[in-house]
Amino acid sequence: MLLLVQVLLTLWVSSAHGQGRTCDFPEIKHGSIYEENRYKPTFPVATGKYFYYSCDHSFVSPSRSLWTQINCTEGGWSPTPRCIRQCFFPWVENGHSTSAGRTHQEGDSVQIVCDKGYSLANNQDVITCAERGWSTPPTCSRINLSCGSPPRMQNAFIPDEKPRYRHGDTARYECTNSLGLFGNAVVTCLSGKWTDPPECKAMTCSSPPSYGNAILVGRKKKSYRSGEQVTYRCPDYYQMDGSNFVECRDGIWIGRPTCKDPSCGSPPPVQNAFIPDEKPRYRHEDKAHYQCRHPFGLFGNAVVTCLSGKWTDPPECKGKCGPPPVIDNGDITTYPRAVYAPGSSVEYQCQAYYELEGNRRITCRDGEWSEPPKCLDACVLSEEIMREHNIELRWLYDKKLYSRTNDYVEFRCRRGYRQVSPESAFRAQCREGKLEYPTCA
Repeated sequence: MLLLVQVLLTLWVSSAHGQGRTCDFPEIKHGSIYEENRYKPTFPVATGKYFYYSCDHSFVSPSRSLWTQINCTEGGWSPTPRCIRQCFFPWVENGHSTSAGRTHQEGDSVQIVCDKGYSLANNQDVITCAERGWSTPPTCSRINLSCGSPPRMQNAFIPDEKPRYRHGDTARYECTNSLGLFGNAVVTCLSGKWTDPPECKAMTCSSPPSYGNAILVGRKKKSYRSGEQVTYRCPDYYQMDGSNFVECRDGIWIGRPTCKDPSCGSPPPVQNAFIPDEKPRYRHEDKAHYQCRHPFGLFGNAVVTCLSGKWTDPPECKGKCGPPPVIDNGDITTYPRAVYAPGSSVEYQCQAYYELEGNRRITCRDGEWSEPPKCLDACVLSEEIMREHNIELRWLYDKKLYSRTNDYVEFRCRRGYRQVSPESAFRAQCREGKLEYPTCA
């Protein structure tokens, strides 16, 4: 075992020398690395190296080991070298503590109970282990338990007051001039100091103050007893926010009635709409009704409400549409109506062999239909047309064929004829009813 300790104390090992990050010499407060004078000139060192350090007397590392290993890493020394103060707690003179005979670490606090007539410095009952030792010596010293006369208080007196009081003695205050007493009337002498004394304050209030637009209910008096209340109301178009009364308490009025204006002006204007019997001002929760002018249709809630000074969302009046537009070679899928409401929509379909181009569905907006689609012509093929060009269908032999727009048709020369048109022309595309035929001769 002794040999193992000796090896640990004398060994510092380096792993493969790292590239880049290095570690400076570790300055350890209240501690030092093993053989510091020998290794200090070699710093900075590369990552992977490690050393051992120990702490001074009355200090210890976080691991509490006599020697603690630290490693040079990309992030610096790991773990961070640190020495923590240790404080031994002895027995307490003129007192006691559950920590007697124990050792504490820096930051720990210990409670001490002193015997009667004794106290720690500054009347504390807790001491803390700090870097330099105990924050206050763990010693209970005799204190002066008696008190002089209680503190003098304005508008107050103490019947049968004495010039000196023993520890634990009490004194009682009384107020003069019919003032009210606030706080504990009895004070106690404790360890040479008096507990907090009470106060004597006026018990009545003068006339209640004004609060903005709030109106006092009833007649105003010159004086009010503590506990009395007065009530306020709000003028027309105003609303009470919170409590509608104030109370005289210890000579002070408590509360603040507030009248807010929750009314609304005229409702917001809506295009193509009007409000019958519109008013310039509306109370909270009053309503207004919109009507659309002919031939516009109403969308949303026709009724708006005044809520705390703001109107709810108004509706919209949008134009109606007539029958949907007529398109060539197509029609709508539903039976047409004479009038369509704003927002209505219809769908189109094309006749057989016609290709629909554009949006199938159109919508009525502000009295106008959106752009309708088109039905593109199909291409018609016959043997007569192909015979003139000395060509025939490459794959099909029907005498009459239909080809939709954008479809391709492939041709070839009839037997005994040669291509006159380029090769690409023999694969022709149908475009809106038109087709370019190749030629053979």
